[in-house]
Amino acid sequence: MPHNSSNLQIPSPGRPGPAFSLTVHVHPAAATAAAALIASVAGAVMTETDHDPGLDLDRISADTDGPETLLRLRTLLRDRLGTALIHLGDPALDAAATGKITQRLCVPARTPRERALLDTEADHRVIQHLLLNPGSVDSCTGRRHRIALLSNASAVADLGPLPAAVVLPALESAAAHLRRTTGLDIYPLPINADTPEDFAATAAALAPGFAALCLSHTHPAYVGAVRAALEHTDTPVVDTTSHAHAVAVTAAALNALRHKAIPAGEARVTLTGAHHGGDLSGLLTAAGIRTLTLHQSGAPLVDPAGPADLLIDLTGVPAPRDGTPVLRACPQNLPPLGATASRAHPLHALPALLSAAARTRRLTPHSLLAAAFALAELAGPGRLLPSVDEPGLAQALASALIRDSAHPTDSQS
Repeated sequence: MPHNSSNLQIPSPGRPGPAFSLTVHVHPAAATAAAALIASVAGAVMTETDHDPGLDLDRISADTDGPETLLRLRTLLRDRLGTALIHLGDPALDAAATGKITQRLCVPARTPRERALLDTEADHRVIQHLLLNPGSVDSCTGRRHRIALLSNASAVADLGPLPAAVVLPALESAAAHLRRTTGLDIYPLPINADTPEDFAATAAALAPGFAALCLSHTHPAYVGAVRAALEHTDTPVVDTTSHAHAVAVTAAALNALRHKAIPAGEARVTLTGAHHGGDLSGLLTAAGIRTLTLHQSGAPLVDPAGPADLLIDLTGVPAPRDGTPVLRACPQNLPPLGATASRAHPLHALPALLSAAARTRRLTPHSLLAAAFALAELAGPGRLLPSVDEPGLAQALASALIRDSAHPTDSQS
């Protein structure tokens, strides 16, 4: 799949938000003028102001509704404030420049004796122990805490395939969320791979150093190749779309039907864009939905048997005129984290799936089903899903997965 960066369209939130924001530092005498300039630009809104007594400067934060407004506001502030403008920052770029995550030293290394335990002789002793006890790798190394977050940037939002390096900011953001919720060490690794075979070979080469591999922003063809390459190993593969997002969509669908008092086994559900959902169609069926119609692109949505009880949309089709309720769940158009009580997001289930996979070294179809049922139960009254930031969500889901990890009919997924 060739990389293509022509006709690049930067998505806009449509309303002022932190992704398109500026931070202004000015002398206090110019603060009123800066605030007035922000207020004069349509699509811009002042969000925060404070004074730093140490620097004797006022800091003003402003959100805008997209790249055009951001550029217009930036230019206006520079032109009108002149030398009164001490610093003009871009928080999104500033946050990305930090790297978002960092490594930490987990063992003491202050004294010569402590450093000797990290030297060749001590390493050889541990290696010899592992040769005699190959099953103790996880107990004698940090592998059980490490997750490789891989992508070749073949499916980044609706931008299409991109050069691998440009997906790093998205991987680092995901790593920060996952580290915060799981405590695991998440390593974001963009990979240059133009064929599924190359991507799978690289993933297989990395697998011995990690408790699990997580694939993100990666086309299903590449995901399938990696899962096939590692099928008979003890390194589980977790995919943000075909696993985590599918779990969240299934939970939302179960609650949507429950709110209408329609049992899953009696519901008529239509799924558009099933090829975008990975394991979603199988998971919906396993969850008890017996009548599932897979809608083909370009075909009419009208069902001769009458309106469906629920339309699960993965592609952005127009709402049916017959009043069929629509569950929007396009994996390439994820909701903001603040809107995840009504729309599915991989982070609903991904932290728990990774925690369970790292601990049990397996991810099975029954694990995904257990996660979907548990997630549906954790939603509050009248809600399709809990918010991804709900306290204890990841821990509750991980506990449910670990309890069900020994299901006798499971096979490695």
